[in-house]
Amino acid sequence: MKDLINFKKQRELGDILTDTFAFIRSEWKALFGMIFKLAGPALVIVLIAYIYYMQTTLGSMGTADFLGSGVFTFSFAIALFILLIAGIVYNSFLYGTVISYIKSYIKNEGEINKDEISSEVKKNFLGLLGISILAGLMVGVGVIFCFIPGIYLAVALSTVYCIYIFEGKDVIESISYCFNLIKENWWMTFITLFVMGLIYYFVLIVFQIPQYIYFFIKALTSAQTSSVDPADMFDWVYVALSTIGIIAQYLLLTIMVICTVFVYFNLNEKKNFTGTMETIESLGDSQE
Repeated sequence: MKDLINFKKQRELGDILTDTFAFIRSEWKALFGMIFKLAGPALVIVLIAYIYYMQTTLGSMGTADFLGSGVFTFSFAIALFILLIAGIVYNSFLYGTVISYIKSYIKNEGEINKDEISSEVKKNFLGLLGISILAGLMVGVGVIFCFIPGIYLAVALSTVYCIYIFEGKDVIESISYCFNLIKENWWMTFITLFVMGLIYYFVLIVFQIPQYIYFFIKALTSAQTSSVDPADMFDWVYVALSTIGIIAQYLLLTIMVICTVFVYFNLNEKKNFTGTMETIESLGDSQE
């Protein structure tokens, strides 16, 4: 029998990191099965959009388009827009799937109900999409006007998806409550997400190494020729290896999503003692 991970309790940085990977180790098969089922179609669209982006931009190197013609500018804008929209849709599905999975895991004491998860994601998708757009705009504006406010907003809004799904608040209420929840705990949350972000980055590099090695070898080979077409650097092999890296990048985001769930429950417990009260109530019921 697998050990049940208790989400509703306070945790230090090390506990959050350890329990994040413990949950993945325990649930990875069923969890990624649900991710492929619910977020998989969006991931396919992301990959198609990425390949189109690669062909439109990198594939145009050395041509008149790349040097600044209106055709290149329009094609680049279209490719970038499609990739951005596809990424937002996938992000909404991923957060919805992982958080709904954990919600079912908590509700059913370590077991999951796949139909329940699917229903939860479908019910909340538009709200999750709205959160992705609004939170993205807020962080983007913060970064543009001054980098530090962008960082502050990114950390403060990290739990917004959890609030929306676990507490049933609407989009605006969820965003507003983020700032109340993280009050006096911003630095701890920042450090936790920063450390987990580093781990995510180093794991991701492992999947991108083949792409970098191939590009380096291709560059050395091309340097020996008298005339080099930059477009030749980005052939189908490079695109294929790069696509594998993109798949890993988007799937490994699951690590960050699970981490934010632990962060949410840690902050919620510090502020509201929800898990503690539930434990006390359950002890009282058992004594009766």
